[in-house]
Amino acid sequence: MEGIDPAQPKLPFWIDFKEARQAVNTLVGVAHDEPDERPPVIILVGQSGMGKTSILREAKRRIDLNFPQPPGWNDARYTPMLRTVIPASPTSLKINLTLLWKQGWPITTSIHRIADLKVVELLGRQRTRLVAVDNVHAILTAGGKARRDTLDAFRFLMSEGNVPMVVAGLDVAADIFAEDVELAYRSIILKLKLWPPGEPSQQLIQALARGMHMIEPDRFFEPDTAEFIWRHSRGVTGNFKRLLHWGGKIAKEDGRQRVEFDDLRAAAAMLPALA
Repeated sequence: MEGIDPAQPKLPFWIDFKEARQAVNTLVGVAHDEPDERPPVIILVGQSGMGKTSILREAKRRIDLNFPQPPGWNDARYTPMLRTVIPASPTSLKINLTLLWKQGWPITTSIHRIADLKVVELLGRQRTRLVAVDNVHAILTAGGKARRDTLDAFRFLMSEGNVPMVVAGLDVAADIFAEDVELAYRSIILKLKLWPPGEPSQQLIQALARGMHMIEPDRFFEPDTAEFIWRHSRGVTGNFKRLLHWGGKIAKEDGRQRVEFDDLRAAAAMLPALA
Protein backbone atom coordinates (compact mmCIF):
# COMPACT_ATOMS: atom_id res chain seq x y z
CA MET A 1 0.00 0.00 0.00
CA GLU A 2 1.18 3.48 -0.80
CA GLY A 3 -0.24 6.88 0.04
CA ILE A 4 -1.21 9.79 -2.13
CA ASP A 5 1.14 12.04 -4.05
CA PRO A 6 1.03 15.42 -2.25
CA ALA A 7 2.19 17.14 -5.44
CA GLN A 8 -1.20 16.40 -7.05
CA PRO A 9 -3.82 17.55 -4.51
CA LYS A 10 -6.63 17.78 -7.07
CA LEU A 11 -6.70 14.03 -7.64
CA PRO A 12 -8.98 11.75 -5.61
CA PHE A 13 -7.18 11.03 -2.34
CA TRP A 14 -7.07 7.28 -2.95
CA ILE A 15 -6.15 7.23 -6.65
CA ASP A 16 -2.46 6.45 -6.13
CA PHE A 17 -3.05 3.43 -3.93
CA LYS A 18 -1.87 0.19 -5.49
CA GLU A 19 -5.33 -1.07 -6.46
CA ALA A 20 -6.39 2.11 -8.27
CA ARG A 21 -2.96 2.75 -9.77
CA GLN A 22 -2.84 -0.70 -11.37
CA ALA A 23 -6.22 -0.13 -13.02
CA VAL A 24 -5.21 3.32 -14.30
CA ASN A 25 -1.87 2.00 -15.58
CA THR A 26 -3.64 -0.79 -17.48
CA LEU A 27 -5.90 1.69 -19.26
CA VAL A 28 -3.04 4.04 -20.05
CA GLY A 29 -0.91 1.13 -21.25
CA VAL A 30 -3.59 -0.06 -23.68
CA ALA A 31 -3.90 3.48 -25.05
CA HIS A 32 -0.16 3.40 -25.86
CA ASP A 33 -0.46 0.19 -27.87
CA GLU A 34 -0.58 0.63 -31.60
CA PRO A 35 -3.90 -0.52 -33.10
CA ASP A 36 -3.98 -4.12 -34.29
CA GLU A 37 -6.55 -6.35 -35.89
CA ARG A 38 -8.19 -7.30 -32.62
CA PRO A 39 -8.08 -4.44 -30.09
CA PRO A 40 -9.16 -5.50 -26.59
CA VAL A 41 -12.06 -4.44 -24.42
CA ILE A 42 -11.25 -3.77 -20.76
CA ILE A 43 -14.11 -4.51 -18.38
CA LEU A 44 -13.74 -2.41 -15.23
CA VAL A 45 -16.24 -3.64 -12.65
CA GLY A 46 -16.97 -3.27 -8.98
CA GLN A 47 -19.66 -2.31 -6.53
CA SER A 48 -21.18 1.14 -6.83
CA GLY A 49 -18.97 3.70 -5.10
CA MET A 50 -15.68 1.85 -5.59
CA GLY A 51 -14.20 4.60 -7.79
CA LYS A 52 -14.63 3.35 -11.36
CA THR A 53 -15.50 6.79 -12.70
CA SER A 54 -12.55 8.37 -10.86
CA ILE A 55 -10.24 5.80 -12.47
CA LEU A 56 -11.60 6.64 -15.92
CA ARG A 57 -11.11 10.36 -15.28
CA GLU A 58 -7.55 9.87 -14.08
CA ALA A 59 -6.76 7.62 -17.04
CA LYS A 60 -8.12 10.29 -19.39
CA ARG A 61 -6.02 12.96 -17.67
CA ARG A 62 -2.85 10.92 -18.10
CA ILE A 63 -3.64 9.88 -21.68
CA ASP A 64 -4.32 13.50 -22.63
CA LEU A 65 -0.91 14.43 -21.14
CA ASN A 66 0.85 11.57 -22.90
CA PHE A 67 -0.69 12.35 -26.29
CA PRO A 68 -0.73 16.15 -26.64
CA GLN A 69 -2.37 17.70 -29.66
CA PRO A 70 0.09 17.79 -32.58
CA PRO A 71 1.18 21.22 -33.83
CA GLY A 72 -1.00 22.61 -36.57
CA TRP A 73 -3.90 20.28 -35.79
CA ASN A 74 -7.03 21.92 -37.16
CA ASP A 75 -9.08 19.49 -39.20
CA ALA A 76 -10.90 17.58 -36.45
CA ARG A 77 -11.50 17.61 -32.72
CA TYR A 78 -8.53 15.97 -31.00
CA THR A 79 -9.69 13.27 -28.55
CA PRO A 80 -7.00 10.84 -27.32
CA MET A 81 -9.57 9.29 -24.95
CA LEU A 82 -13.32 9.49 -25.49
CA ARG A 83 -15.36 8.97 -22.30
CA THR A 84 -19.15 8.91 -22.20
CA VAL A 85 -22.27 7.45 -20.59
CA ILE A 86 -24.80 5.86 -22.95
CA PRO A 87 -28.51 6.50 -22.25
CA ALA A 88 -30.47 3.50 -21.02
CA SER A 89 -32.77 1.39 -23.24
CA PRO A 90 -30.07 1.25 -25.89
CA THR A 91 -29.96 0.56 -29.57
CA SER A 92 -26.85 0.72 -31.67
CA LEU A 93 -28.18 3.99 -33.11
CA LYS A 94 -28.42 5.57 -29.67
CA ILE A 95 -24.88 4.43 -28.86
CA ASN A 96 -23.55 5.88 -32.10
CA LEU A 97 -25.46 9.15 -31.70
CA THR A 98 -24.09 9.56 -28.17
CA LEU A 99 -20.55 9.00 -29.40
CA LEU A 100 -21.06 11.42 -32.29
CA TRP A 101 -22.27 14.06 -29.83
CA LYS A 102 -19.20 13.52 -27.64
CA GLN A 103 -17.02 13.72 -30.75
CA GLY A 104 -18.46 17.14 -31.57
CA TRP A 105 -20.38 16.12 -34.70
CA PRO A 106 -23.72 17.90 -35.29
CA ILE A 107 -26.76 15.69 -34.72
CA THR A 108 -29.22 16.14 -37.59
CA THR A 109 -32.43 14.43 -38.63
CA SER A 110 -30.65 12.41 -41.32
CA ILE A 111 -27.48 11.45 -39.46
CA HIS A 112 -29.00 8.13 -38.36
CA ARG A 113 -28.41 6.76 -41.86
CA ILE A 114 -24.62 6.91 -41.51
CA ALA A 115 -24.15 7.25 -37.74
CA ASP A 116 -22.16 4.06 -37.24
CA LEU A 117 -19.86 4.75 -40.20
CA LYS A 118 -19.36 8.38 -39.18
CA VAL A 119 -18.38 7.32 -35.63
CA VAL A 120 -15.60 5.02 -36.81
CA GLU A 121 -14.43 7.59 -39.36
CA LEU A 122 -14.09 10.21 -36.60
CA LEU A 123 -12.27 7.78 -34.30
CA GLY A 124 -9.52 7.67 -36.90
CA ARG A 125 -9.58 11.36 -37.81
CA GLN A 126 -9.52 12.41 -34.16
CA ARG A 127 -6.76 9.92 -33.32
CA THR A 128 -8.76 8.39 -30.50
CA ARG A 129 -6.63 5.92 -28.53
CA LEU A 130 -9.30 4.62 -26.14
CA VAL A 131 -13.11 4.72 -25.96
CA ALA A 132 -14.59 4.52 -22.45
CA VAL A 133 -18.25 3.81 -21.68
CA ASP A 134 -19.21 4.37 -18.05
CA ASN A 135 -22.18 2.83 -16.19
CA VAL A 136 -22.32 0.18 -18.91
CA HIS A 137 -24.49 -2.15 -16.78
CA ALA A 138 -27.43 0.21 -17.38
CA ILE A 139 -27.46 -0.62 -21.09
CA LEU A 140 -26.33 -4.24 -20.84
CA THR A 141 -29.07 -5.44 -18.50
CA ALA A 142 -31.69 -5.05 -21.21
CA GLY A 143 -32.78 -8.45 -22.45
CA GLY A 144 -33.10 -10.08 -25.85
CA LYS A 145 -32.50 -8.02 -28.97
CA ALA A 146 -31.47 -4.86 -27.08
CA ARG A 147 -28.58 -6.65 -25.39
CA ARG A 148 -27.41 -8.29 -28.60
CA ASP A 149 -27.65 -4.94 -30.38
CA THR A 150 -25.48 -3.32 -27.71
CA LEU A 151 -22.80 -6.00 -27.84
CA ASP A 152 -22.80 -5.91 -31.65
CA ALA A 153 -22.35 -2.14 -31.54
CA PHE A 154 -19.32 -2.52 -29.27
CA ARG A 155 -17.93 -5.23 -31.53
CA PHE A 156 -18.31 -2.97 -34.59
CA LEU A 157 -16.65 -0.01 -32.85
CA MET A 158 -13.65 -2.09 -31.84
CA SER A 159 -13.22 -3.80 -35.19
CA GLU A 160 -14.04 -1.07 -37.70
CA GLY A 161 -12.92 1.79 -35.48
CA ASN A 162 -9.78 -0.20 -34.69
CA VAL A 163 -9.65 1.22 -31.19
CA PRO A 164 -9.63 -0.49 -27.77
CA MET A 165 -12.54 0.08 -25.42
CA VAL A 166 -13.04 0.17 -21.67
CA VAL A 167 -16.50 -0.40 -20.23
CA ALA A 168 -17.13 0.32 -16.55
CA GLY A 169 -20.04 -0.86 -14.44
CA LEU A 170 -21.32 -3.27 -11.85
CA ASP A 171 -20.12 -6.87 -11.70
CA VAL A 172 -22.98 -8.03 -13.92
CA ALA A 173 -21.25 -6.36 -16.89
CA ALA A 174 -18.40 -8.87 -16.74
CA ASP A 175 -20.89 -11.75 -16.60
CA ILE A 176 -22.70 -10.51 -19.70
CA PHE A 177 -19.47 -10.08 -21.67
CA ALA A 178 -18.44 -13.59 -20.61
CA GLU A 179 -21.54 -14.96 -22.36
CA ASP A 180 -20.36 -13.56 -25.70
CA VAL A 181 -17.62 -15.89 -26.98
CA GLU A 182 -15.84 -13.38 -29.18
CA LEU A 183 -15.93 -10.46 -26.76
CA ALA A 184 -14.96 -12.73 -23.87
CA TYR A 185 -11.87 -13.81 -25.81
CA ARG A 186 -10.90 -10.17 -26.33
CA SER A 187 -11.67 -9.04 -22.78
CA ILE A 188 -9.41 -7.95 -19.93
CA ILE A 189 -11.20 -8.04 -16.56
CA LEU A 190 -10.32 -5.44 -13.92
CA LYS A 191 -12.35 -6.01 -10.75
CA LEU A 192 -12.22 -3.48 -7.92
CA LYS A 193 -12.50 -5.41 -4.69
CA LEU A 194 -13.96 -4.11 -1.45
CA TRP A 195 -11.36 -2.77 0.96
CA PRO A 196 -10.51 -5.42 3.57
CA PRO A 197 -10.35 -4.60 7.28
CA GLY A 198 -7.06 -3.96 9.00
CA GLU A 199 -4.07 -2.09 7.62
CA PRO A 200 -5.35 -1.52 4.03
CA SER A 201 -8.47 0.27 5.28
CA GLN A 202 -6.50 2.07 8.00
CA GLN A 203 -4.11 3.52 5.43
CA LEU A 204 -6.95 4.50 3.10
CA ILE A 205 -8.83 6.25 5.92
CA GLN A 206 -5.65 8.04 6.98
CA ALA A 207 -5.03 9.24 3.41
CA LEU A 208 -8.62 10.43 3.08
CA ALA A 209 -8.48 12.28 6.40
CA ARG A 210 -5.22 13.98 5.40
CA GLY A 211 -6.55 14.91 1.98
CA MET A 212 -9.70 16.36 3.55
CA HIS A 213 -7.50 18.44 5.89
CA MET A 214 -9.10 17.01 9.02
CA ILE A 215 -7.59 17.91 12.37
CA GLU A 216 -5.15 15.27 13.61
CA PRO A 217 -5.84 12.93 10.68
CA ASP A 218 -3.60 10.18 12.04
CA ARG A 219 -6.20 9.54 14.76
CA PHE A 220 -8.34 7.84 12.16
CA PHE A 221 -5.58 5.30 11.52
CA GLU A 222 -6.03 3.88 15.04
CA PRO A 223 -7.48 0.34 14.88
CA ASP A 224 -10.69 0.95 16.87
CA THR A 225 -11.64 4.06 14.90
CA ALA A 226 -10.66 2.59 11.55
CA GLU A 227 -12.57 -0.63 12.25
CA PHE A 228 -15.71 1.34 13.08
CA ILE A 229 -15.41 3.33 9.84
CA TRP A 230 -14.68 0.20 7.80
CA ARG A 231 -17.61 -1.75 9.27
CA HIS A 232 -20.15 0.97 8.51
CA SER A 233 -18.65 1.74 5.12
CA ARG A 234 -18.81 -1.93 4.07
CA GLY A 235 -15.39 -1.59 2.45
CA VAL A 236 -16.68 0.79 -0.26
CA THR A 237 -14.37 3.66 -1.20
CA GLY A 238 -17.17 6.18 -1.60
CA ASN A 239 -18.67 5.29 1.78
CA PHE A 240 -15.36 5.93 3.55
CA LYS A 241 -15.35 9.43 2.08
CA ARG A 242 -19.02 10.04 2.91
CA LEU A 243 -18.60 8.97 6.51
CA LEU A 244 -15.63 11.27 7.10
CA HIS A 245 -17.28 14.13 5.21
CA TRP A 246 -20.55 13.84 7.11
CA GLY A 247 -18.67 13.51 10.41
CA GLY A 248 -16.94 16.79 9.57
CA LYS A 249 -20.25 18.50 8.78
CA ILE A 250 -21.80 17.31 12.06
CA ALA A 251 -18.82 18.64 14.01
CA LYS A 252 -19.00 21.97 12.16
CA GLU A 253 -22.71 22.32 12.86
CA ASP A 254 -21.83 21.89 16.54
CA GLY A 255 -19.28 24.68 16.29
CA ARG A 256 -16.22 22.41 16.30
CA GLN A 257 -13.44 21.74 13.80
CA ARG A 258 -12.20 18.50 15.38
CA VAL A 259 -14.23 15.42 14.45
CA GLU A 260 -14.96 13.21 17.45
CA PHE A 261 -16.01 9.58 17.58
CA ASP A 262 -19.60 10.60 18.39
CA ASP A 263 -19.65 12.58 15.11
CA LEU A 264 -18.64 9.46 13.21
CA ARG A 265 -21.31 7.47 15.02
CA ALA A 266 -23.98 10.02 14.04
CA ALA A 267 -22.73 10.01 10.44
CA ALA A 268 -22.81 6.21 10.33
CA ALA A 269 -26.48 6.29 11.32
CA MET A 270 -27.13 8.32 8.16
CA LEU A 271 -25.21 6.00 5.85
CA PRO A 272 -27.35 2.82 5.49
CA ALA A 273 -30.16 4.53 3.60
CA LEU A 274 -27.71 5.68 0.92
CA ALA A 275 -25.11 2.90 1.00
